[in-house]
Amino acid sequence: MSAFENKHITETWKQPPQQHGMSRRFGLIDKYSDSLRRNRLHYIICTGVMVCLLPVVGFALWGNKFFSDPAVMVGGSILNLFFCLTAYLLNLSGSRLVPAIYPDTYQSIHRVAFWFGLYVVVNITLLTVSLALYHFFHVFGYQFEKVTASWLALSLLAGSLVTAGLTELFYAFEQWKTNQHELQQLEHKQLQTELEVVKQQVNPHFLFNCLNSLSVLIYESPDVAEKFVDEMSQVYRYLLNVNAPDKEDSLVTLETEVRFVKSYIYLLKTRFEHGIDVTVQIAEVYLSGQLAPLTLQTLLDNAIRHNIVSSSLPLRITIRTTPTGQLEVFNNMQKRVIGIPFGNAGLATLISRYRLLFNQAGTIQIREEGGFFTVTLPLIYT
Repeated sequence: MSAFENKHITETWKQPPQQHGMSRRFGLIDKYSDSLRRNRLHYIICTGVMVCLLPVVGFALWGNKFFSDPAVMVGGSILNLFFCLTAYLLNLSGSRLVPAIYPDTYQSIHRVAFWFGLYVVVNITLLTVSLALYHFFHVFGYQFEKVTASWLALSLLAGSLVTAGLTELFYAFEQWKTNQHELQQLEHKQLQTELEVVKQQVNPHFLFNCLNSLSVLIYESPDVAEKFVDEMSQVYRYLLNVNAPDKEDSLVTLETEVRFVKSYIYLLKTRFEHGIDVTVQIAEVYLSGQLAPLTLQTLLDNAIRHNIVSSSLPLRITIRTTPTGQLEVFNNMQKRVIGIPFGNAGLATLISRYRLLFNQAGTIQIREEGGFFTVTLPLIYT
């Protein structure tokens, strides 16, 4: 059988170098500030809140006069808007420092407390200054009232607490998005590295076996040896082509892959003789489908690695397309106790390659049933 390798697919993550000290802290400040600048929803919410608060604060300061006198409404709104914008800008500037002081995920309570304290200090200070100026200059006839001032102060305290909580939610969401992005980059880099390793692989064991078979054929059957050399050159020409440094195409057509694998099968047949039988049944309509290069070679090698190959117990492998346009490779299972070397490009790496190339669309299905081991792969049609 071409048993799926008895090992878990593991992926090692190389963590980026940790930033230390002030450089890391200022980096967090920049990320948080950039996210605030890019987030239009943040500005829309703040603008909406200020617009809604202006008539409420105006009525609290000047009573019905605020709505009955246009001059009071316009002038009072402008003055209140000035103090609101000042409070907003001061709070925004101060809040940028909080992620640098408490950058870690588990420090949420510290950040909320810091933001709440900051907002309270700024907002109460500006409220005190604005009321003092209004009272001192009798702006639109304003007279200081302790009850009104206390009500406004309590409202600011409650608003500061809510704002601190919302700010933490926003910061936590930005942290989550950043972590997810970095995780995806690490995964992509890891899979890309695995793909490059596979692309650079020209199996030395297979080459040695081919040369060994060729040396025997030269003496026993020169005509067959000539054919063998021709097929081997086709195989290694293809390997060199897909491994070329300037090769940008990550996919090949099924027709190209089948043409290559037929030469590869000839080499296998020459080596194992009656111990292996490979049948290719590809519907012509699916030859334009695309797949990762060397996919078929990987599956053939995997089958040979894990199964007994002998004249008395021939390994029978079938490569075919399904009615739904997928590629299917299956073989009879006759597991060997110890696998033979065939390089590192096994099913685990093939699955990683398809994850990189096709994402979720590249799911490889593996089944063991009825004495057969079956691998089904997607084909991409453009």
